[in-house]
Amino acid sequence: MKTYWLIIAVLLLNLSLLLINDYFPGTLAELGIPAWILFVVIALMVVFSWATVKPRREKKRYMIIFPALMVGVPLVVMAVLTALGGESQNSLSLASPAVWIGAVLAIWISWLEYTRVSEKKAEKA
Repeated sequence: MKTYWLIIAVLLLNLSLLLINDYFPGTLAELGIPAWILFVVIALMVVFSWATVKPRREKKRYMIIFPALMVGVPLVVMAVLTALGGESQNSLSLASPAVWIGAVLAIWISWLEYTRVSEKKAEKA
């Protein structure tokens, strides 16, 4: 289970750093972090999670926590960066309909999966 939380933490850190660099261009360069490394780490985390983390279908709470974190944290980061005076270079802002459509779709798909697993579990019982 520690692997699960480590993967989530790394993904959220990378997404946050990419958002910071989008709102305040040059931040990663100042920190000495090439942006491509963050994309490689994200890809490695996806492959690593697929290869090692077993689906936790019996733990339905993880089906709620993961999407909530993966949608909620970037939205909060965008709000903070906007409040600090940053402006997105790639039109990823809280005013962008694409961001909200993506967030709603991600939560909706997760909810559908959650209800599907709940129904399967009820049928087995």
